[in-house]
Amino acid sequence: MVSVTRDGDKAVFDCSNIPYELFSPPFINDFLHTLSVLTFEPKKLRFEEELIVEFDYEKTATLLDYVRIAKQVEEIKLKPGTYGHPQDERIGARKKLLADFYEQMFMNPLLAMQTLSEYKEERPSRALFAQGQQTFIAWINGIIKALKTNGFYKLCEKQGDVRSTILSFAGMRSMEYSSNLQISIPAGAKPVQSEDASYEIGEDLKVQLYDTGGEAYLYTIQNPNIENLKPELLQLLKAKITEELNSIKDQQVIWETAFETKARDYADFFLTTTSIKGIELSSRQAIAMGREAASWVVGVGSPLENMALDRENINDIFIDAQNSPIYIEHVKFGLCHTLWRYNSEMLEAAFRNIVSLTRETRKFDFHNPVLDVFLQRVNMRCHLQRPPATFRELQAALRLSKPTPFTYPQYLYYNSFSPFFTGYDHVMVSLGCSEAVLGLKAVGKTAFTASKISAIGTKKRILPIQDIEEIPVHAYRKRGFHIGALRVQSSDREYSLHQSETSELDLVSMANASLRMGEACLIINEVRSRVALQGVINLLNTQPGVFLLYNLHARSLEEIRDRLEMVFGIPAASMFSTDRYSFLKKFRFGRKDRFYRVLSQGFETDAQKKTFFKVFEYEKGQNITASRQRCTFLKNKEASLPSLRGLDLAKIEKDLSIEEMPPVMKRMAGENSTAPEQYIMLSFLFGKLYSDIYENASELKIKELMELDFTLSCTSALDGLLKEKEDENGEVDYASLQPEWEENFKKLLKAEVVRRKKQDSD
Repeated sequence: MVSVTRDGDKAVFDCSNIPYELFSPPFINDFLHTLSVLTFEPKKLRFEEELIVEFDYEKTATLLDYVRIAKQVEEIKLKPGTYGHPQDERIGARKKLLADFYEQMFMNPLLAMQTLSEYKEERPSRALFAQGQQTFIAWINGIIKALKTNGFYKLCEKQGDVRSTILSFAGMRSMEYSSNLQISIPAGAKPVQSEDASYEIGEDLKVQLYDTGGEAYLYTIQNPNIENLKPELLQLLKAKITEELNSIKDQQVIWETAFETKARDYADFFLTTTSIKGIELSSRQAIAMGREAASWVVGVGSPLENMALDRENINDIFIDAQNSPIYIEHVKFGLCHTLWRYNSEMLEAAFRNIVSLTRETRKFDFHNPVLDVFLQRVNMRCHLQRPPATFRELQAALRLSKPTPFTYPQYLYYNSFSPFFTGYDHVMVSLGCSEAVLGLKAVGKTAFTASKISAIGTKKRILPIQDIEEIPVHAYRKRGFHIGALRVQSSDREYSLHQSETSELDLVSMANASLRMGEACLIINEVRSRVALQGVINLLNTQPGVFLLYNLHARSLEEIRDRLEMVFGIPAASMFSTDRYSFLKKFRFGRKDRFYRVLSQGFETDAQKKTFFKVFEYEKGQNITASRQRCTFLKNKEASLPSLRGLDLAKIEKDLSIEEMPPVMKRMAGENSTAPEQYIMLSFLFGKLYSDIYENASELKIKELMELDFTLSCTSALDGLLKEKEDENGEVDYASLQPEWEENFKKLLKAEVVRRKKQDSD
């Protein structure tokens, strides 16, 4: 029986440790029985599980009215005179009828009504039994009349069954073809009035965010192709999913391609089956049904699969436990609630399919309760946890990434950087300056580190070192970049007692081994552990001039210093071996505004003076337009402007006003025998290029222009022109270069727009 306590006029049901799911048929049966034996009459009902559900006064009263009928039936059932004369041979059947009816009242009121309504008796053979029959039939008719006028019974008739009625009271509903629960949109929820809060994603899905009155928004996805299916199609879909889930365990599955293969097979099955049965089904619906079935059989369930399609707007998906509502981190609206929750069976199936991708190279069991896997198909990093790392729960943190990396124009679109900073960062990365990208969780450290590869170009070997495939190496490799990804053991293995179970090398060993393969840029994604950080420091100090990009969690230089000295016992002076430190920050203006991810501070290391020189600082205003990313080493206002449209490079070169030359740029200029002013002008040139790409893409409403392909074609063309214009002293005449480049850019832009329009029409 469900545990219930009294809290004033409220009955509180503790559902956290019951052996069945909240509002499942067994739960409802137990719950209604419990209501019928309460020693007090509550005004409200409250259910406490992974979420809290409360029935108001009206709903509680409606339920209690129904329970009163059940109590009356029990009293009638226990009266000896109810069933007629003791010698009547029908007494046994009558007792069974009321006993069955009484139990059915708690499970299915409609079936209970049917049981009573269909009961018939012939006229008794002896007049002695006639009075008893009349009395029993009168009781039956009275119960039927009471039921038909009962509010709860009428709702069950309207909803179709008792579970749907109880779920409507709870503001929930059952999923289309599963017993799992889905939360309904609250009655007072209002659609957020913003184009960023209502949009479409792949597969005909529609996203809508709602304001429910709290700090967090509600994120929903509508799938009309599934939600509008006829009942017979939903039953066919449910039967196919059930059949496939039972048989998939015995099949040899190639998990990397299983989803696409199964989705096609299921779509063909639905088209063929409906054709034979004469059920109308469009090819679009069949494809949607095939994808839906594949989502549950070889995927991670349709809610997660659909959210993964919104990778442009979702950073993270979080699952705290079985039956706990799923929530997300939205790029623009921050933490948002969703309507979905996975029960134990669904979550275990999703975890099983994710773990299958490792092909037993990594284990997820009692001895290995933490696992990181990259689900390449949907570009999702899956961090899974289970007991004994948790208290009974299965937990997941799913990080979504784009199939292609961010570009500098896209960062301008999201108001993350100033145009001059994008050009400056491009130049410093192309010069091979080592850099640490820092910040808290979900500020975009990995994405920013990966975006720098475009500035490195195709002239250098690039070796990303990571435990899971977060950096999109394939996107770069097929565009001509020389990039060879290296895999290392997960950071949690460092302290594991079962290290023999994996043959993967640790990060330090892999980094040292990679340097023997020749000169390259090493990119170390997520330095998490003490051993990894020690290895990075040793690498920078024992391999002078190594081109190393890495990221780790930190908010300030002081925090890095304290962590090195007080936690890891590493001298703080080792920080000077890294050329640049870039700090990313996430914030918003007010509680309801969108989130922005910006470069809050940028430093360069002065190894001789043992100091850090600030090159960029974010100055936050009342809103995003009143904020700016200030360049600290130039007096020219153009270095801090949000747009470089109309910039005259020749005038800038003539009026260049340097407050103080950044130490790393000065050192790199000396090593390359180039005037540092040339690098500053080059930063303005590339900054203007990225600004032009962003602004033209916005005006033409072709966001794809900001993506990798067009950006790379522009930077490659500009690099080629710079080689032509550079004189024997390594200097460029920007007065002659700018008009020629702007003409070239117009041609590139026109050709790309024509190509995309043709592609769209095709």
